Amino acid sequence: MERRCRYLRGVYWLRRPPYLRWIIAASLVGLGLINGVAEEDTERYPFATRAIETGTDIADAIEWRTVPAGLLPAWQDPVAGAAAREVPAGHPLLPGAGGEEVIPNGWWSIPVSLPVAATPGTPLRLLDSFTGEIVDGILATAGTDDGFDTVAMVAFSPDDAQRAAQTVAGDAFVVMIGHSDGMADGNG
Repeated sequence: MERRCRYLRGVYWLRRPPYLRWIIAASLVGLGLINGVAEEDTERYPFATRAIETGTDIADAIEWRTVPAGLLPAWQDPVAGAAAREVPAGHPLLPGAGGEEVIPNGWWSIPVSLPVAATPGTPLRLLDSFTGEIVDGILATAGTDDGFDTVAMVAFSPDDAQRAAQTVAGDAFVVMIGHSDGMADGNG
């Protein structure tokens, strides 16, 4: 009899089932299904339906697509106006591509060599290397790369436009690109 009991305990299908493993496996599958089915945060964003030339109206050349929230920079509705730069078909319209006014009326724009590409509307400062004078400006258009550097139009207030032009003409200046909204009050 003893021998028969040892044999029955060793038979696999007579052992107690691994309930704990089944519960863990079912929980993992359930969590995976919930995560796969749950909606992620999305937002609508404008994309170019066709190639948009600089200066053409963008309102009739866009479609709104759903993208994950936070993937692209925030865009304020409505999207209308002239394109500030070329946008290839299928590309998103980033802020500054058109539709929003980034330069105040009455400001003057000057071509400036930039150290890096930046989005229109980005605040920047010109530092005259000789005098140490600083002139605040706003990037008006996206830069174009000519193989040596990126040249973009930078807008300056009517009060600062002459000093900015003299600084750029002297060709001894440093461009500081701002990454905050505090540029105008001197805290940038």
